[in-house]
Amino acid sequence: MAFFISAATHAQENIAINDLLNEANASTYSHPEQAGKIASYIVSQNESDKIHAQAKLILAKSYYVRGIYNTAIKNALEAKVLAQKTNDEAIKFETLVFAIKLLRILDLETVAEKYTNELITLKKHTKNNELILKIDGKLKQDDALVLLKSGKYLKADKSLKNAASLISKTKDSIAKNEIDIAKFDLLLKSEKQQPKDIALKDFETISTSDFEKIQVLDIIGRQYFHDKEYQKAISGFEDALALSINLPNIQFKNKSLEGLSLSYLALEDTDSFFKYKQQSNLVSTQIVTDKNLATNTVFNFINSYLNDISESKVQQSYTSIYVLGGSLILLILIGVSINYMYTSKAKEYLTIYKYISPKQTDEKPQPKVENIDKSSIIPEETEQMLLQKLSKFEMGKKYTKQEMSIALLASQFDTNTKYLSEVINRHKGKNFNGYINELRINYIIEKLKTDPIYFNYKISYLAEECGFSSHSSFTTVFKSVTGISPTKFMNYLQHQKESA
Repeated sequence: MAFFISAATHAQENIAINDLLNEANASTYSHPEQAGKIASYIVSQNESDKIHAQAKLILAKSYYVRGIYNTAIKNALEAKVLAQKTNDEAIKFETLVFAIKLLRILDLETVAEKYTNELITLKKHTKNNELILKIDGKLKQDDALVLLKSGKYLKADKSLKNAASLISKTKDSIAKNEIDIAKFDLLLKSEKQQPKDIALKDFETISTSDFEKIQVLDIIGRQYFHDKEYQKAISGFEDALALSINLPNIQFKNKSLEGLSLSYLALEDTDSFFKYKQQSNLVSTQIVTDKNLATNTVFNFINSYLNDISESKVQQSYTSIYVLGGSLILLILIGVSINYMYTSKAKEYLTIYKYISPKQTDEKPQPKVENIDKSSIIPEETEQMLLQKLSKFEMGKKYTKQEMSIALLASQFDTNTKYLSEVINRHKGKNFNGYINELRINYIIEKLKTDPIYFNYKISYLAEECGFSSHSSFTTVFKSVTGISPTKFMNYLQHQKESA
């Protein structure tokens, strides 16, 4: 790039800078790191606000494509401020649209809506019909993505069609591909059609860059997973993972790793599950940190901006600042909890696997108590006798009787409740109620695993079958024992049986 810097005239320098901008812009979605380097060079030069805004926007996009949202939003907001200083409506439009996209990703809806209103204001003031068409298309696209995110699929479908119709007239290929990808995502979520068939057929025409190919492959992988074609799902996720590492993009890398871990879990390949889940947990920690930093960046940017406006405007803005500040702090807390969510997921998968995996022989003879606790009031011979009777009790199903109580069981064992309670506490690690409840839950789980007819019964029947007096108490105890609700457990178990 030395020959650009040493160009003889200012006019030649401008031509060189514009060429660099075009080159960087063209390679943003295919070679983001290269585009970012070019944009950084342009930013370092003493150029106009318009050139700086364009370079900052390219820099923001290059980090977005790499999945680094904190640096992306920082440059996007700076590009917007620079664009506002110019009279160029096109760069104002581009910086606003991209800032809105990032803010939506970060769930900063309040700020995104503020910028959307600025976009609407720009539309009202411009006399450029082509720009008006672009704004309308982007507003419809943004509306569709918000509806899709909130699960309003019918409305999202309508908005996507309207956006596609408008954007097709602007010849914006990137926006068109974004809408096509959103359509496939909608098909998958609404389960109206098989997006993998469309995506495979039109793969080359839809995905012109690795960034877009990864998204299509992720949708295909998720569809195959939904259809229980786990090997094909793994193939899709592996292809997406390879592209995400090559691009690189940590957000898509994590999605691919998560898809692979779930697919291997479904195939009961625990080694592969742990391998990919461990990698996913590491990457997700980076993502959570980055998103938290990005939220702070937006918060600090707003504070800095408000400090630059007049005192009277600040007074008028106090209410909105408090609301926005509170929302941002809440979002930070939500972001921090995402990491916990990833960890909880892994624990939940392990919990399910523990119960659905083939039962191994773990029946060990009760060890003879060598050292009796000095505080124990039970004779050693009585203690051994009670342990043997408890073992026989566990092999039967008397514990499924609703009337079973410690008093009833003690009478059946020819002992007193004090002795029986102490033996259960010391040898089973829980009180009588906990002991009985765990036996009942394990009993009904075994029934679900071995007799498919139990999937046809209501939860209330299952509760009664294993000895609970109500649906609610069964659900509460089931979750306390297994870590998940009975409905969720049954869905997963049935899913495993169907895919076997």
